[in-house]
Amino acid sequence: MKPISLNMTAFGPYKDTETVDFRDLKEHRLFVISGKTGAGKTTIFDGICFALYGLASGEDRTDSKALRSQFADDSVQTTVELLFDIHQRRYRVLRQIPYRKRGNKSETSARCELYEVKDEQNIPVVDRQIVTEVNEKIEQLLGFTHAQFSQIMMLPQGEFRKFLTSDTGNKEAIMRKIFKTEPYQKIVDRLKAKKDEAKMEYLRQKQLSDAILHQIPAKLPVRDALLFTELESEYPNFHQLILGLQEEQQYYQTQSVEKHEDYTRFYTFHNDKQKELYSARTTNELFEKLQKRQEDLQRLYAQQDEMTSLEQQLQAAERAAGLEDLEQQVKSNKLEQDKKDRSYQEVVHLLANANEQLANTTASYEQEKVKESDRIAAKEELLRLNGLLPTVTGLAAQRQQLDQLQKKADQLETQLQQNYQAVEQQQATIISRKIEIEELEGTLEDYELHLDELAALTAIAKQLKFYQERVHELQQLHFQYEAAKEEYEEYASAFRLLEDRWIGNQAVLLAASLKEGEDCPVCGSAHHPAKATGSEEQNVTKQQLDEAKQELASKEQVFHTKSAETRQLQQNLETIKHELDEQHVDFGRDYKAEQTNLENKVAVLRKNRDVLKQKRDAETQVKIAMDEQMAETKKMEQQCNKTKSELETKRAVYDHTIASVPEDVRELAALNEQIRMKEAVSQQLEDAWGRIQKQLQEANILRTQMESREQMEKQSVAEMKEKLNRSTLAFKKRLAEEGFTSEESYLKVKLSSSDRQEIRHRLQSYNQTLHTLRASVDELKQSVEGKKLIDLETLEQQVESLKEQYEKAFAHFNQSEGWRKSSEELCEQLESSKSREVGLEKTHGKYTDLYDIVRGQNRLKISFERYIQIEYLERIIQAANIRLRDLSNGQYELVRSDRQETRGKQSGLGIDVHDAYTGQTRDVKTLSGGEKFNASLCLALGMADVIQSFQGAVRMETMFIDEGFGALDEEAIQKAIDTLIALQQSGRMIGVISHIDEMKEAIPATLQVTKLKEGYSKTKFVLS
Repeated sequence: MKPISLNMTAFGPYKDTETVDFRDLKEHRLFVISGKTGAGKTTIFDGICFALYGLASGEDRTDSKALRSQFADDSVQTTVELLFDIHQRRYRVLRQIPYRKRGNKSETSARCELYEVKDEQNIPVVDRQIVTEVNEKIEQLLGFTHAQFSQIMMLPQGEFRKFLTSDTGNKEAIMRKIFKTEPYQKIVDRLKAKKDEAKMEYLRQKQLSDAILHQIPAKLPVRDALLFTELESEYPNFHQLILGLQEEQQYYQTQSVEKHEDYTRFYTFHNDKQKELYSARTTNELFEKLQKRQEDLQRLYAQQDEMTSLEQQLQAAERAAGLEDLEQQVKSNKLEQDKKDRSYQEVVHLLANANEQLANTTASYEQEKVKESDRIAAKEELLRLNGLLPTVTGLAAQRQQLDQLQKKADQLETQLQQNYQAVEQQQATIISRKIEIEELEGTLEDYELHLDELAALTAIAKQLKFYQERVHELQQLHFQYEAAKEEYEEYASAFRLLEDRWIGNQAVLLAASLKEGEDCPVCGSAHHPAKATGSEEQNVTKQQLDEAKQELASKEQVFHTKSAETRQLQQNLETIKHELDEQHVDFGRDYKAEQTNLENKVAVLRKNRDVLKQKRDAETQVKIAMDEQMAETKKMEQQCNKTKSELETKRAVYDHTIASVPEDVRELAALNEQIRMKEAVSQQLEDAWGRIQKQLQEANILRTQMESREQMEKQSVAEMKEKLNRSTLAFKKRLAEEGFTSEESYLKVKLSSSDRQEIRHRLQSYNQTLHTLRASVDELKQSVEGKKLIDLETLEQQVESLKEQYEKAFAHFNQSEGWRKSSEELCEQLESSKSREVGLEKTHGKYTDLYDIVRGQNRLKISFERYIQIEYLERIIQAANIRLRDLSNGQYELVRSDRQETRGKQSGLGIDVHDAYTGQTRDVKTLSGGEKFNASLCLALGMADVIQSFQGAVRMETMFIDEGFGALDEEAIQKAIDTLIALQQSGRMIGVISHIDEMKEAIPATLQVTKLKEGYSKTKFVLS
């Protein structure tokens, strides 16, 4: 990715739209970004990163809403637009930050757009211009996530050193984002879930096994046996428990067979005695039934006379029943005759009333007929009043409109006067605010100068503190050096004595081996007049001499190390002292006190600047409010004039209309009242006329109906009288034919149908019962012939006793059988449960061992994911050392550390540095600030090389570095510049934020960021 131009609007310290056009660099690929502290240098990096990913470059600027400029006007949208090239194609990305305007409850809408620029046309490269799709496309184009981009292409201030000095856990998180090793961590999570699941299954099964053991005393009776002896032990043996359950099963099997034999024997005895009891009960019941039947038969014989009388009464009633129809016909005709007579008399009375009503109605009709002229006059008056109704109604509406317009005009006039007063007050406030602002601006003229002085004093105070710490460190180191030197010299002297003794011992040994006449291996003489001699106490072995020599080498190594450290620290102190002297630093001057005083002054000025900004914002708000008030006042003046004009027009129309309406009905209520009264009078006359016409018509109809009905009722009475006479003669004739002397004798024997049916049923039931009892008595006599009654109580006692015995035996059998089944089931359950428990325990052990291995719970404290990351780290270190050897003049080389972290933390990703001057390897945290910067820079460049080698489609054409060069000496700065120049010669564009003069002088292209007096900043490229 290569940036072409960056547009930042209301972003950070940039108030308006600030354009950074990288094409102004021309052929320069390496440039410095310079400016005062807080001017907005890092904001340029933030703008590029925000345009690409929607996030700032550093971890301390995670809230994107905080990136909005505090100097921007409320109406200006915060926008960042980046034009960049990648893979020989050009793209434009734009993002906006939502913010809340003053007085609004909701935020403004945000935009996120990505286009490809072809032939000066913007072509969308995503289906929808939304954040998720744009972010995915950006990562696809660049080949980096935001984390990778921040670690490789854009190195924020101080943050790219974290990877160098952080512990294994932090490195693991960083490399997980960069190299996407999350799947290996997910393997650990899945194994943990499997382990936990296997453990839960094992514990659940173990609980089931324990529950089965607890069920044994509840399901089986306790007795003196192997099973219960084992259960009482502290740790019951599984195999002994199984054997005990099998013994219990066999024991209750034998007991069950014995109890079943007892049950069978008692049940057979009970069954035989039960049959004997049943036979005795049957015989006794036959004797009881015979006696009852004989008693019932004697009662029936006593009712024979009564049944004969009922039979005679039924025969007479049957003859009378044949005359019931004729009797009923005579009665019906008589009732109908009476009904016809009453109806005829009623019609005669109604006809007389109809004649009288017709006469009265005719007289009233003549009276209403003469009122025709009154009815016509009432209708005409009502029409006239209704004609005035629309006009009077309009007058009321017009009066209401006039009142509303008058009220509105008065309100507008009052509001207008209030607005005039408010504008005058705002003008006075603005004048007062301007005076206050001018006074505050005068106090802030030296603010930037004080800031520069404070930065310089802070740097000097920091360097002095660092120098004093190194002086103290040199003193301590000098003491250690003198101690090491003294110890080394003493040990060297002791070693020489020991060595002399050993050489002397060797001469004694040689002398002891010499024989007179044999040549000496040293001098060749065959004569040995004075052989060397010595005591055993002075003997020194070769092993003692070698151990002493190793100890001397160790002491010498400590001595040389302290010596080298002392010389190195002295050189560093001389360099720092030279830098301080070049800056004309007075060591007796109290820079800390001056820094504190200046910080207090700056704090007061900063507070004044904040107050100035607040007052400017307040002034702006007052101006905006005054402009809005004046616009509102002008609008109100127009509205007031318009309202007054409309009021005069409507008043003239109202006066013209009211002149055409009579004075007594100008009010709508009065007119409505007169209309209501006239409507009532007219309606009353019309109702009376219509009502009398209807009454006369109804009276004529009623009289005609009554005359017709009177003729019909008279004829019906004569016909009914003839019918009654004929039915009476026929009834009397039939009475004589059936043998009844009179109607009274007929009524005496007459019975209703239900009574006759009841008598008939009694006779039939009596005869059937008598026949049945006779047959039953004969049959029972035959059944009991030759038999006698039996005593049942003794038999029942015997049966009950046998029943208790067989039920008790059966209960014992069921109990024994239940215990046998329980012991069998418990044995099967325990064997099955223990088998599953053992299998689950093995499974849990396998998962636990595998989980501990892959999560790093092993001897090396290295997880599976970290094992993969180690390969990446070693490649990064290898690539970094190529540059670090040159930057450190061959002194330093990074190595991956195998040491374990403290307190059992995860290990494997630590980084140490090997010092070629001392031959020792130590922690990178012991490096100085400048050395750490060099190592961090080389590590970042090495990481970029490794990632590019793994992702061939990724092209890293740009790199931005924020600060870090201030801790380097002149030689280190020059080497860092050479490294950057070598990088830019490979085709990369490199931007560096630095305050170092050597860096500015060595690099011909500079992007200057200037902070204006108003507080916001501007940028421009300067090429030398």
